[in-house]
Amino acid sequence: MIDKFMKCLPALFFIFLISCGGEAGPAFYEKQRVLMGTVFKIKAFRGGSGKSREEFSAIAEKAFGEVARLESELSEWRADSPVSAAAADAGLKPVKITPDTARVVELALGISAETRGAFDISFKPLGKLWDVKKRKVPPAAEEIEKALALVDYRNVVLNSRELTLFLKKRGMAIGLGGIAKGYAAGKAGEILKKAGLNDFVVDAGGDLYYSGSKGGERWTGGIKDPKGGLFLKFRVKRDCAVVTSGGYENFFVHEGRIYHHIIDTATGYPAQGPVSVTVFAQDPALADAYATSFFVLGYEKALGLVKEKKEVEFILIDSGSRILKSPDIGKYAEIF
Repeated sequence: MIDKFMKCLPALFFIFLISCGGEAGPAFYEKQRVLMGTVFKIKAFRGGSGKSREEFSAIAEKAFGEVARLESELSEWRADSPVSAAAADAGLKPVKITPDTARVVELALGISAETRGAFDISFKPLGKLWDVKKRKVPPAAEEIEKALALVDYRNVVLNSRELTLFLKKRGMAIGLGGIAKGYAAGKAGEILKKAGLNDFVVDAGGDLYYSGSKGGERWTGGIKDPKGGLFLKFRVKRDCAVVTSGGYENFFVHEGRIYHHIIDTATGYPAQGPVSVTVFAQDPALADAYATSFFVLGYEKALGLVKEKKEVEFILIDSGSRILKSPDIGKYAEIF
């Protein structure tokens, strides 16, 4: 799992908008705010809505307001959030949560079950231990073992009807950084569409939610090669989210080995395998969570899940820089 939420500006900008002629000019409206520990950007094609700049600004601020509201509920870095309250009372009693918190936790626990713990919001004790921005050496094996004892999504008890959350073991804590940004991007997109903006991109710190087009031309993007340049470019064919997870920007090196921030909760150590995984899905929250999951699982296991879950597709870059795609990636994007 990734300890990346609401702590600092992220280094993971694997996917980006590819500029086309005039995109920086008056044909597009753009607005941004720092939210959820990253930069949230909204970029809209002006010609598709007929909105003035002032109207766009007001709509964007409303969308940002929704993200800020969700941050107050979902952040483990805010002492007054339901997530923090659950950690404070772990092993003691359930705490009251909000409907959005319940929805995000319910979705996360479902993905945890499907991935057999590759995605696990109870990873927080491990994430705190593996603070790659501050560490210069790996934690001791005893420290990892102690943190691992507190990590198990099956010990997260959600009561959606009563809106309560209980962590069974004292010392447990959850982190929603692997799913909350996607959920918030989706909610922001709903507000934009209800207000009559249908041609836009919500950029949640590199997690992208595409809607509509640029005057009939579909949005384009690309996946960066950490050595420079691009692995590939893509053109989306439909409204969808595109989210990448990778371990090549947030890491430290010890005795010649790279230790990055994506932790395999089965071992307690950083996951080994891909360079990056990019997930395409209509639901931004799903894209966010499965990007982390598939990085941990690797190509074959991720492919097995995708065959059962038709709404998710992916592109995996392996350690040899090979580009491996799920069979139906073409329903979401044209690769070029």
